Amino acid sequence: MKILVTGSKGFFGKNCVKYFTQRGHEVTAWTEDVRLSMPNENYDILMPFAAKIGGRKGMDNKALTVAGKIEIDRIQFLWAEKHCGKIIYPGSSASYPLWTQTSTDITMKEDLPLSTVYDIYGQSKVTAERMLEYTKTKSDILRIFSVYGPHQTLDYPFPSIIARAKQGECSVWGTGTQTRDWIYIDDMLRVFEYAITNDVGILNVGTGIGTSFRDLAQIVYRCMHGKTVPVITKSNEPEGASHRCADITLLRKLGLEPNVTLEQGIHKCLKQLD
Repeated sequence: MKILVTGSKGFFGKNCVKYFTQRGHEVTAWTEDVRLSMPNENYDILMPFAAKIGGRKGMDNKALTVAGKIEIDRIQFLWAEKHCGKIIYPGSSASYPLWTQTSTDITMKEDLPLSTVYDIYGQSKVTAERMLEYTKTKSDILRIFSVYGPHQTLDYPFPSIIARAKQGECSVWGTGTQTRDWIYIDDMLRVFEYAITNDVGILNVGTGIGTSFRDLAQIVYRCMHGKTVPVITKSNEPEGASHRCADITLLRKLGLEPNVTLEQGIHKCLKQLD
C-alpha cells in the first residue's frame, strides 16, 4: 500500500511510519504544515495525525488553538477527496458524550450518539467525525483511548509519571482518581494495520480496563524501584475528565484484543531508559 502519514514527527505519526515501512508499505512521512502544503500525488491510505494540541494544559488553556484541529482535518479531508482511496482517522475517546465520562461503571460503546463532550479537543474530534460523513473518500474512524509507549514527549501524562518516578517522586496531577484505558502503542498499530485492508467503520482502540492515575503511578514506581510508596497529588494541576474506558466487544470480535498488559507495557517503556 502507498500510505501518507501527516504529523509524522509526533508520537503517533512517527510510530506509524516506522511500523508500516518495516512491513513493506510505501510510506511518506509528511512533516510540512498541512495548512500550507500537501503532496500533489495519489495514495491508497491517509493517516492524518497532524494536530496542534499541547497536552492537558494546552486543551484547558489554549482552547482556540486546539480548535484549529478542525481546520487541519478539513484541509486533509478535502485533499483526500482528490488524492486518496481511504482515510483511517485517529478518533478519540474524548468524542464520547460527557455523561459517559463521569462514572467508573460505564464503558464507552461505538454506537452511542455523539452529543455534548468534555472539552474543546473532544468537540474537534466530534466535528471531524461529522465532516467524514460528508467526505467523498471512504473512511474508518478508530477511537483511540490512552495510548502510551517509548519515546513519548512529556506532553503526555504517562511519560511524565515515569519521569517523576525516575527522580524518586510518585505523583499525579489532580486527585489521581481519574481513570483512563491505557493501551500500548504496538496494540494500537495492529488495529491500524487491520483497517488498511478491512472496513471497520467506527471502532474503539482500547483494552476495556480502566486504571486510575493514582494506581498507574504506583505501578510505575514499583516497577522502577521495587516498592510501593504513597502517591502525591497535585491539586493545582488539571486532571481532565474523570473517567474514560472502552467497550472492546467489537475489537475482540475482530481478533484485535490487546496483547500487552499495563505492567508489561511499563516494563517495555522503562527498558528504553536503561
